[in-house]
Amino acid sequence: MAWSQLRITACFLLVACSAQDPGVEGLTRGEFKDGGSSLDGAKSDSGSKDGSADGSTTDGGDGSASATAFTGAGAWATGKPATSAVTFHANNSVGVVPGKDQDCLSCHKMAGSGPQFLFAGTIFQDMNGTTPAVDKEVRVRGTDGKAYSTHSDADGNFWYLPAVGESIAFPAQSGARDATNTSLMVAAITASSCNAGGCHDGTTQKYLHLP
Repeated sequence: MAWSQLRITACFLLVACSAQDPGVEGLTRGEFKDGGSSLDGAKSDSGSKDGSADGSTTDGGDGSASATAFTGAGAWATGKPATSAVTFHANNSVGVVPGKDQDCLSCHKMAGSGPQFLFAGTIFQDMNGTTPAVDKEVRVRGTDGKAYSTHSDADGNFWYLPAVGESIAFPAQSGARDATNTSLMVAAITASSCNAGGCHDGTTQKYLHLP
């Protein structure tokens, strides 16, 4: 699978984290509140462009070949999280540093030590993963037409914490964009942990990047 300008394969690796994930009540979809001290609840936007309360958009789910991850998304708008995942983990003494060498969904999965994410990973400005890509919108759109967006933080990390009942209908389309660039996956994804070993680990596949 490939985004235009890069090759991307999304994998889901189910392994345990080495440390418990305290302070997770400070997490919400793609955002932290007050440095991770309290729950902000569901964001009214969470990257979606229709103002839906659950952070998702629905555009019919027609499955047409012309549809992309950004079908129905509207124009790009800034949405960088105020507190980075790295800072949040450090402030709460989590023994894991989010980034290109850490599979987010090894912890943030069902029955994992962190809250379950729909998708997560790290995005860079270059395929070798040397410079984080900040405030890039990452969007996943399922075959049911429901799409979920979030933005990368100051270190290029992104995540989507779902509301009750939210799920991705695989196979799904995905992509990333900012005000001037859009990068789309050519093929559909069947899982959603971009940093998993054997996928975008910098060896098997280059790191996620935009442009």
